[in-house]
Order: sequence, then structure tokens, then C-alpha cells
Amino acid sequence: MTIEVFGITGTNGKTTVSYMLKSILEEAGRECGLIGTITHVIGQKQYDALNTTPSGEVLEKYFHEMEQQHIGTCIMEVSSHGLDQGRVDNIDIHYSGFTNLTRDHLDYHVTMDNYFNAKAKLFYKTKKGMCINIDDVYGKRLYDKMKQEQSEGGLDPDVKVESISFMEKNADYFGKLLENSIHGIVLEPFEAGASWGTIKIELPGRTTAYNGLLALSMARQAGMDKEVIIEGLRKLKGVPGRFQKVENSRGIDAVIDFAHTPDALENLLKTAGELHEGRLICVFGCGGNRDREKRSMMGKIAGNNSDLCIITSDNPRFEEPALITEEIEKGIVETACEYVIEIDRREAIRKAVARYQQGDLIVIAGKGHEKYQLVNGKKLPFDDYMTVQEIINMRE
Repeated sequence: MTIEVFGITGTNGKTTVSYMLKSILEEAGRECGLIGTITHVIGQKQYDALNTTPSGEVLEKYFHEMEQQHIGTCIMEVSSHGLDQGRVDNIDIHYSGFTNLTRDHLDYHVTMDNYFNAKAKLFYKTKKGMCINIDDVYGKRLYDKMKQEQSEGGLDPDVKVESISFMEKNADYFGKLLENSIHGIVLEPFEAGASWGTIKIELPGRTTAYNGLLALSMARQAGMDKEVIIEGLRKLKGVPGRFQKVENSRGIDAVIDFAHTPDALENLLKTAGELHEGRLICVFGCGGNRDREKRSMMGKIAGNNSDLCIITSDNPRFEEPALITEEIEKGIVETACEYVIEIDRREAIRKAVARYQQGDLIVIAGKGHEKYQLVNGKKLPFDDYMTVQEIINMRE
């Protein structure tokens, strides 16, 4: 049995694109396996996602289970680590998508060129079609590289190499963002210059528009009808830990998000900044034993795009949390933003809720769907969503 595999790579957006594609393909009546950052789903079973892209041995087990259950489609987030370490060497990738490439994992890859070259491996092994975001600098580089490889015989001429863009009208798939609110976006996609009409997606932000256009283009390459794609996107009600509103009866506007890179945090805060009337309160930290240079960068980004920042812990691992927050602080002090350092993440969230006023928006960034903190080799239970909700309900 041949399992048709959709592989998505890039720094940010992989998870959202994978959930969008899953919704589209299921609307078309196709049962899908899902392997990614949040969870690994095979039929009725869910496995903890210890890695976004698991080892070759685990993937072999998953694909065997899919074959046994006659699941003919698999959607995979393919990480740079997974590609660099050969975890997907034995997996046929039929359709691939590229979201963007921004600073991340340089503790592993060292340089952005190494990081890019690891991501590019996915597209050399793609058998049917690839869709690439050419508004991203590295996406344009990848698109040009794949077109050149095709012209020189290094890539099968039958593989579709297509582009998505909100800037280049002559892209294979061009998009216009018509509306953007806390309730979601309205997207108008164009295929070969022809409009599809409008699509309502219940996730806010320009990044949602890019993710939707990429999912749409990949589904189209796989032969999905327009109506099926539109309905699949419309039916998706959200992605765990991706601009996820915290439901509460007190009317407090708070969202959690997985943003943990400079680019992702900036996109998150700019999106949030368009969706509220009052102040933007940002709670965030940076992971320990990872790229230290991004800490002051993220501090400056948070300070430039927020009214109040509360710097806290986010998976300190084996580092001293206070040293991490000091390095973040170096970026924030370059801005005029008010800030507080509170290493205890629960207390940081409590302080954000205590400072909330009508019209404000609280953004808790960095962990999203994760339900733990990594501290000194221990995986301690911690859930941003449940913590925020509990603290809001306790607020006098």
C-alpha cells in the first residue's frame, strides 16, 4: 500500500499548515495520519510528540500501523534536525511545503546557511509537487534553487515547483488578506490569476493567511476541488496553542501561543496589536541551553511591540533562569516599554492578569500546547492555558 505523504517544513507555521491540510483532506473523505509538534495521530491512537519528526524506527512503526488500518495519507511536519539526521531518508515525500526560515536552532546548525541546507533536503526528495512561500527571503532562494535544479536535470521535470505570495501577483497562488480580526481572517486566493472568491478562516493574523494559502496550494496540487478546500479551511476552528483564546466568563481577553523565536514573537505581537483597543501585556521567556543571541533580540521585539512585558521562565533546562532573564532584559531596556521580571511562570501570569484592564489583551508566548516545564533534567507539569484560566477565575 502506498501512503501519500505531505511534508511541511520551515521555522514557523508548520503545525498550523498541517492542521489546515488535515481538515481539507478529511473534508475530501481521506483519513490522515498526523505527525508533528503537538501530537502523533494514527487512526484512533495518539502518541506523545517527543520530537516533531521522530526517529526512523518510530516512523517505520507509524507507517506500518497506517498500512494495517488502510490509512492512505500522512501529513508530516519535517524538522531541520530530522532532515539533517536522516530520519526521513526512507520515507517517500509526495508533496512538500515551505513556510519560512528565520533564526532558530543555531545552537545545532551554527549558521543560517546550514539551517537552510538542512531544510532544502526535503525538496530534493519530493516526488510530485512542492509549494514555496517566495515572500520569505529563504523561500525565494529555495524556489529559484529548485527551478534551477529542474532546468539542469537535478530534479525530475514532472515535479511541480510552485510559488505562493501576497506580494507577487504572478505567483502560482497569490493571496489578498481582506479582513483581520480577533475572530479570524477573510482570504481571497488567486490561482493562475483567477480569483477563488473569499474564504473565512477562524484564526487571526497575516501568518494565518500565509499558512492557509500554503495548505490550499498543497491540497490543490494533490487534486482537491476548490469547494472541498474552501470548506475544509472554513471548518477548522483552531489549532492547540496557536493564538488560542483562553475561554473565561470574566470577559478577560487572553491568548496563548507557541511563538518562541524572534520572528514568531514579532508576528504574534503585531497581530495581537491589531486586535485590541487597550494595552498589550506580554508574558514570555527564552529556553535554556539554546541559542543565547536571540534572547536580547526577543526582549527588544517584545518591548517594541508591547505596553507591558513580564519576563519569566520558559524551559530553563540546565541554565539558571535568572541569567536567562538578564539576557532578555538587555533587549527590553533599549525600548521604552514597562517591564517586570518574575521568574516563576505561574506568578508571572498572575501578575499579568492582576494588571489587566478592560480593552487590554494578554499574550502568553513560548509554550503554547506544551504541558510541562523542563527544569534541571525534570519534566515538571505546567499548562499555560489551564494556568491562565484558573488565575482568571480566581481574580477578584
